Amino acid sequence: MSVSFENKKYLTDAMIMEVFSRLESESESTVAAKDIIPSMSLRDDLGMDSMQAVSLTLDLEDSLSISVDDEDLIKLDTVGDLLEIIESKLSQKDG
Repeated sequence: MSVSFENKKYLTDAMIMEVFSRLESESESTVAAKDIIPSMSLRDDLGMDSMQAVSLTLDLEDSLSISVDDEDLIKLDTVGDLLEIIESKLSQKDG
């Protein structure tokens, strides 16, 4: 299954599916990982509160070996925002 995400250079489909699987397990909603799309709101569509979003981000930092700044967390609203932050951090790590 291919997940569309514009301008991805560093995020692989496997990484995106890992993020979506974690979103599925962390969220309060019944949305399956395969049904998650970048435009979904972490809070409104997936039922995540800020503590769950931080927990998810910390898990992803460990598994992807990236570091997410507090300024990035403030901008975190949608699944797409999360993917963009990860993409940005992966590109910094590579460069």
